Order: sequence, then C-alpha cells, then structure tokens
Amino acid sequence: MELPEILANPGVHLALLLVGVLGLSYITNYTLPRIFTGMTYRYLIAPGVIIHEYSHALGCVLVGARIREIRVFDERGGRVVHEEPRLALGQGIISVAPVFGAAIAVYLLALLLVPGFIGLNEIQISSWQFFVFAYLAAAITAAMAPSKQDLKVGLASFLGIALIIGLVAVSPTASDWFSFLLGDTYDRVVGIMQFSLIVLAVVALASGIVFLALHRTVRKGARYRSFD
Repeated sequence: MELPEILANPGVHLALLLVGVLGLSYITNYTLPRIFTGMTYRYLIAPGVIIHEYSHALGCVLVGARIREIRVFDERGGRVVHEEPRLALGQGIISVAPVFGAAIAVYLLALLLVPGFIGLNEIQISSWQFFVFAYLAAAITAAMAPSKQDLKVGLASFLGIALIIGLVAVSPTASDWFSFLLGDTYDRVVGIMQFSLIVLAVVALASGIVFLALHRTVRKGARYRSFD
C-alpha cells in the first residue's frame, strides 16, 4: 500500500487529526500555565479538567480498578487514586481515557449547541452557541492530553493499543467497514476535529506569542526598581 492510499484511509485521517490536537494540547499546557499562574489556568479550562479526571474515573470502572480518591482542583492539580486494574492493559486504558472522554464530550456538545454543524462551512459564527462551543472545545481539548504521570504509568500499554489500532486502520477491509459503519457521522466527526484543531491552534499561537514576550522581558537575574 502506497503512502497516498494510507493517508486517504478514514481511520488514518482521524488519527492524524487526533495527533495534531494532542500536540497542540501539550503546547497550550506548557504556555498557558506560565501566563495565568496559580490556579487561574485550571479554572480557565475547568470544563476540560473535570472531564479529564472523571474520564480517568470511568476508565477505572471499565477495567475493574477500585477508586480511592478523586480530586479535580487542588494545589498539585487533579488526580484519581485507584487500586490495580484487573485487566492486563487496564492501566493503559485508564491513562488514555481522557483522550476518548474529551473527544466524546466535544462531539456531544457539538450536537447540542450546533446541531446543524457537519463541516467548517456550515457553522454559524454569529450565533452565541458558536462562541460557547468554541470555548468549551478549546477548554476540553486543551486538557485532553495525558499528563506526565499518565504516560509514565501507562505508556507501554498505550503504545500497544495504538499499534493495534494503527494496524487495523491501514487494512483496506477495516477501512471500508469503518466508512460504512460511520457513514455521515464520519464527516461530522472530521469537521468537529478540524474545528477543534483550528480553535486550539489559535489559543496555542496566541499563548505562545505572549509567553515568548514575557520570557524576553522577565530575564533570569534581572533587577527591578519601583518609583512612587
């Protein structure tokens, strides 16, 4: 199978969009906390933080890991404390659960707030629902990427799951079945992911510019004087 055929595969197309969203999520999680210090950043993306942590909790339920504690907002950030999962790949599923939880949440919000939205050309920018959806999509996708701790404990399982999905996605038979199974829903999912990618790219670009400007003005070892 040649590269153009692989890239035209519906599953691969969605996977590439997801990789782009995850990359921008890591960028915003690096720049925004350095602009909005303390708990301000976490409150700014509160919908995403809540979905992130409770997606971990749902992952625990699915793999049979008893939950001991759930915290959404504290000084060290959100966390879910749980026992060992019963499934072999359970820890990997728990670690990457926020990726799928965020994707499902954004999709359901699109159905609720912009029900006629299929592609980027159909959305009504002038409506208040658009701005609410844009904020929620940005907040949720900004918090969807697995944290360092998530990757530390579940990276091996995550890579195994990603490899299996990747091998299935490039199969012509699986691709045809995937297109048939989703039908028109595939176009909606792609449109929503493209929209989320654009919104998150704008946030990442703006926060990156502000971060670089602040980084240049506040230099290590600089001394300041105040005048009354």
